[in-house]
Formats: sequence, structure tokens, C-alpha cells
Amino acid sequence: MSTIPPTLQPDQTPERWNNHVSVYEAVFEPFSVAFARAAFDTIGVGPGQRVLDVAAGCGGAALELAARGCRVTAIDASPAMITRIRERATERDLMLEALVMDGQALAFSSGYYDTAISIFGVILFPDAVRGLAEMRRVVRPGGRVAIVTWTEPQHYELATALRAAVQTVWPDAPPSPLPAQLRFRERADFIALFRAAGFEAPEIEVRRETLVAPSARWLGERIRFAPGMAAQLEGLGSSADKAIEQFVLSVEAKWGSGPAQFGGNAFIGTVVVP
Repeated sequence: MSTIPPTLQPDQTPERWNNHVSVYEAVFEPFSVAFARAAFDTIGVGPGQRVLDVAAGCGGAALELAARGCRVTAIDASPAMITRIRERATERDLMLEALVMDGQALAFSSGYYDTAISIFGVILFPDAVRGLAEMRRVVRPGGRVAIVTWTEPQHYELATALRAAVQTVWPDAPPSPLPAQLRFRERADFIALFRAAGFEAPEIEVRRETLVAPSARWLGERIRFAPGMAAQLEGLGSSADKAIEQFVLSVEAKWGSGPAQFGGNAFIGTVVVP
């Protein structure tokens, strides 16, 4: 099974994430951490366990694990993300290790960790199979691995609302390529990813969580929170501001000027290392 896309997309390019740390933390991290907490409950992480967080972003999940008493290592290929994790750990007086590292080539001994997780992370790797196989390698036999990935993208309300706004200002826009993070949206493809990485079929839960923004206007000002979002809007040229304004107006039509909510569904796949 090949999971290597023909060309890298913006979200798959680590250096692009260096420019999105603070806005990603503000907009998207609370959403992703909600899925992470569900994964923690599924795999039963606890105090004293060695836990590896692969493609940890700005550290929301890793910090939560450290607060629970886990011995955490967070890795990400974006240096700015790792800098932010270290800053936040210091601010909260939490102990964790944060390292710049390619998740497709982990610099850890085999079987060192009790658990490994990746929340919307390894699914972005150019070679997701290799990344998941590396997680398998560094977790001890009997330990657990958990992966979170998107499913049912038609129910991801933020992306749907933005896409509708873009179509309003550019109705003849050519279709966009499938985002890399949606490669495993179908259950069969998600299972195949695990099998290709040397696992048995995972236990899979479909989880729905909600992104809450203080207001539509606040979110519109921060809608370029990830490289892919930014690239999509940059492709509109001078129409980008019109699309964002249309997005804001459509969200306000539903939620008013106060907090706005956007649901999304994800798979939580968990498996025991043989």
C-alpha cells in the first residue's frame, strides 16, 4: 500500500508550519485536544507511563499528558512548534521532552515507550505507513498506539462553510486535490494503513467534537490557521478577502455575533503492539 502523495501539499511541509504556531494554537488546538482526550481514555494512559506524541504541533496533547503524570516526549518536524511546546511547558511548570524530529525516522530505541499517539499528525506524513511503522517499533510489545484521523469530511462544518464561501466568489474554481489528511477517511483505508505498518486491524471509534470560536468575525480574522487553509485562500488572489467576508456573514447568519460552533468527525484507531 502506498500512502505517498505525488507532490507535497502545504500542510505536509514542516517549514510552512513555522508561520502558523500562534494562530493554530488559538483556533484549532482546542478542537484537536478534544479528540486527543478521547484517545487517552481509550488507551488508558496513566502516571509514570512513557508516552510519545508524534507530530505534536504546538503541544496541546503532550502538555495534557504531562499534567496527567506521564513521562512525555513530543516530536515535530517544525522547529517553531517545538520551541512553543518548550515555552508552554516552562510556563506551566510541566516536565516533558520536546524534540525536532522527522516522525518517519524516529531516533529512539526499539520498545522504549509504553504508548505512542498521533493526533491528526502521522496521517499528514508523505509516507504515513513508514511513520506508523516507526511508532510500532518504538513501543514495547503489549503497549498501545493510537491514531486520530478525519472521517466523513462532509460533516466537518468549518471546511464546508469555507468551501461554500469560496464557491460564492469563484463559482468556476477548478476542483482541489484531495487533502492528504483525508487519505484515510474511509474505514477500509484506515485499517489498511495499520496493516501495512505491521499491525492487526485496529479498534476504531467514530468521535464527534466541536470547534468553538468566540465569534465568526474572530475566526474570519484567523482562518489562515494552517498552511493548507492559507494556500487555499492565497489561490483566490484579490478575491480572498471577499471569500472570508462571505464566510463570516454566512456563519453570523446561523450563530449571530456571539460564539460559533463547528462540528467534525474523526476516527480514533487504537491497537496493541504485538
